[in-house]
Amino acid sequence: MSTRREPCLLLISPGIIKWTDMDFGLPHLVALGSYVRQQMGIRVELLDLGYEGGDHRQLARRLDELGPFHMLGVSCYSSFDCRRVVALARFLRERIPGVPLVAGGYHASAVPGDLLPPAAPFDAVVVGEGERPLVALLQQVLGGRPLQSAILGPDPVQDLDQLPPYDWDLLARYWPQAERLGRKLQLHLSRGCPYRCSFCMERVKGEASWRAFSPERALDELERLAARTDLSRWLVNLADPLFGFQRSWRRTVLEGVLERGLKPRQFWTLTRADGLDDEDVALLARARFSIGIGLESGSPRVLEIIGKTRQPQAYLEAILGLARRARRHGLSWAANVIVGHPGETAETLRATAAFARRLYTTAPETCGWLSVDPFRLYPGSGVHADMAGYSQRHGTVFHHPGWWRGWFDASFRAEHIEPSRELGFEERVQRAHDLYRPLVAEVQARFRGQGREVDSIFQRSMAEQQRLLGPEQARSLLHKAARAGQRGAWPEGPAAEPPLPLGLQVRDPWIRRREEATRRLLDGGALRSPAVIEALLQLGPEGFMPPEAARDVLLDRAPTPAVEGLCSVSLGFRATALGLEALQVCAGGRVADLWAGSGWVSALLAGLVGGDGRVVAVAREGSTLARDLQPWSQVEVLRLAPSRLLPHPGPWGGLWRGAALPRIPPPLSEGLKDPGGRLITLLGPRFRPQDLVCLERHDGQASERVLARDRAPVMGGAWGWVPWPAGQQPPGSAAVSFERRLAPALKYRVLSGIDLGADAANLYDPEQPELPWAAPLLRAWQEAPHRLRVQVVGMRFSELDELLHALREHPLSPSRDPADRALAERLAEALQAEASGFVRIWEQDGLRARARLRQVQGEIGAELDRLRSWLYAGQDGDPPPLRVLDCPALGQAGRASSWAGERLVAVSLAEPAEHVLMQVLHEELHPITDPLVRQQRSAARRDTRVGSPGHALHAELESVAIGATRALLEARAPRWLPAFESWCARWTGPTAPP
Repeated sequence: MSTRREPCLLLISPGIIKWTDMDFGLPHLVALGSYVRQQMGIRVELLDLGYEGGDHRQLARRLDELGPFHMLGVSCYSSFDCRRVVALARFLRERIPGVPLVAGGYHASAVPGDLLPPAAPFDAVVVGEGERPLVALLQQVLGGRPLQSAILGPDPVQDLDQLPPYDWDLLARYWPQAERLGRKLQLHLSRGCPYRCSFCMERVKGEASWRAFSPERALDELERLAARTDLSRWLVNLADPLFGFQRSWRRTVLEGVLERGLKPRQFWTLTRADGLDDEDVALLARARFSIGIGLESGSPRVLEIIGKTRQPQAYLEAILGLARRARRHGLSWAANVIVGHPGETAETLRATAAFARRLYTTAPETCGWLSVDPFRLYPGSGVHADMAGYSQRHGTVFHHPGWWRGWFDASFRAEHIEPSRELGFEERVQRAHDLYRPLVAEVQARFRGQGREVDSIFQRSMAEQQRLLGPEQARSLLHKAARAGQRGAWPEGPAAEPPLPLGLQVRDPWIRRREEATRRLLDGGALRSPAVIEALLQLGPEGFMPPEAARDVLLDRAPTPAVEGLCSVSLGFRATALGLEALQVCAGGRVADLWAGSGWVSALLAGLVGGDGRVVAVAREGSTLARDLQPWSQVEVLRLAPSRLLPHPGPWGGLWRGAALPRIPPPLSEGLKDPGGRLITLLGPRFRPQDLVCLERHDGQASERVLARDRAPVMGGAWGWVPWPAGQQPPGSAAVSFERRLAPALKYRVLSGIDLGADAANLYDPEQPELPWAAPLLRAWQEAPHRLRVQVVGMRFSELDELLHALREHPLSPSRDPADRALAERLAEALQAEASGFVRIWEQDGLRARARLRQVQGEIGAELDRLRSWLYAGQDGDPPPLRVLDCPALGQAGRASSWAGERLVAVSLAEPAEHVLMQVLHEELHPITDPLVRQQRSAARRDTRVGSPGHALHAELESVAIGATRALLEARAPRWLPAFESWCARWTGPTAPP
């Protein structure tokens, strides 16, 4: 740790789990840091873990760079962050012992005891606004007095003009990345809210009065921000609890925004409708504002329960008036509805939906959009403070009153209540779906924005609302509620603490899934060993198996092997974790992964035994484990005859057999070290769930312990369920499969909306209407040097969020060419714009498409497998697994890519089966013939545009592949030659297959 600099105050934001929001600014921490600098003259540093990237090792390096420290302050802004903040604090305490730890934020203000010993390692908690309490704590520390579980505050600042200006240089290390993303920038111009809404946490800060910078100071802060960054790239979120409570202040600020020419992409803020007249709405629209309004309910009774207003009818009329004025002046606005507030009934739900329909659909168009949220129980809110009263008055049942103390599914637990005696949770979910899903769709169809690019943000928001109100989300909520009812209240007491901070790499979807799977087991108490928790957090299955299989593992489903009796690539995540916990592998241990599937468990075991231990991974013939496990020098990969169960007799400290057996073979039991050797396997029937068991050897005897019930593939061989002939391996398989994947299907649909002209990559569908994103996407395509990579990028993804992540975070070219990045951004925008409509069609077409998929696989799957075997006969290895992806927009074209040892070929299964066979076979020829052509033309670069310098190379590549296909069929499968010639006849002139 550096000792050259003066010690500093380090303020840390733990980041956000929903990384796609990526708000930037941290105005609460910037304000604190600016105040401490002014009052004490000490060095202040800010750490935004949402923007840092990297893992705990990167965090440790950053801490070393920033130190030494007077004090560490961590923001527990949201109750959803509570457990992550505690885990981060334990990491900080271990990494930087002796430095005081302080917490602040909404949750810290609501439940300060959650963040003090013994629950958490913080030395002090600040309630409410932090400027003055933080200075007092620093003065205490610099004076040599220790902190002893102190709670400070509230001590609010009454005159905000006395605070120093926001020092945005505190975020200097993040500005370049934030400006590249250019999304939403946060700023506070006022504090406090005089209203007492029952669901809100604002009151926990201890000061209800509305206080603001003077209008001149507020405008100066906006100008300082404009001098620091180009506001035209940002949506500026004035994140005040209540913007412009005083009319004179509001109008002076809005007029000043116009006079000073402060023009971001958009201002966004929260306010109330009952104080806005025609002049206010006109000013807001001219100043590029969009506003959010808390409608909460259309039922006067529920509005009174919430405490939203004393005059509910006048309040609702004010919102109707806002909608009329917004249409007249072109002001975009949103109203939020809370569904299921304590005291809600079926009648009040219908009343709110009826009011919302009147609000949005009485005119041909609307400038507003609708947000529908379930009621969530927040600590420190009025409902939380009076749960007993709500239960007595309305019959409300709070299933998880301390939900934030658990690790998993906090969002569901926060909303899992029975609102009233008349309305249960299940009915609330179903009615919300039935009442609001069609209404949101109608609002989306009627929405008229401000006619600018920023309107797409609102369209995406409404598309997300459609998803959250969809049948899949409803089924998920009802399933969780039923499961919670079977098990009783979910655990909310002490749970295992991970040895590492979570949420540091939330932009990586695989790490998010891995952390979610781990948190699920932490929550249930299944994970206790710090070493196992660390191993599961740091090493995921996605690096060892195809994406679909890895996703199945993390969702706790054991992928099915291609051939029964062959080990699956892995057990489900829970079974793997429980098995590793029970195996109790120690550093320096000696263990074996018997017939390792993917290598993931072998790599996990290698991490547990450390550099001084040894892991033997038993691989089947043709496996790539030896190559895949090279980074782990303590792993030895062996191949055994099917009749052998152990690499050598032992004794072994631990054995892992990831498949189901009828019984435990004596050689496995006898090969364990005595005492303490352990075997993890599954015992049970072939076609039903089995017992995950741990067998432990002591004093010559083996005792079994059942860990869980699971479903796993069965073992083949002499001791398994499927008896293979002695001395023979189970039959291999090229693993040809046919699949539907949403992300690539949508991508090719979007690409079919732009006309590339005389270009072999052209997928243009002239029947598509001209869409707003088409022209910018076409321009970007024409300018990007690596545009052809767009044709295959994302084929490996099923989910749209993964593809969007790949487009936005990973360039199309290693050189990070700006034109390539622009193409990726335009494609991402087009995908988001088309997502909601496409997903609806995709789901509606599911049954028919899956039936066609099965039909095509039955007609040509075996033949395709056979042709590929002949094709690869002269190559070094077996054919890689092939996944044929159904992408209807491709029409008669095809696209192909290789990923993680697999071949991915996208075609339209709506075409005749013989056309599909020829197209896939053609794509499979390219990896074999293309290198031969390129050797002769190494300086040339392929281009699919007719007349371009690289088109000759493209034409030659296609010609050679077509000729090789014809030669293969003539030699091995002449009966397919007529189908091949028919396929060739479709590709003539400049539209030869890309």
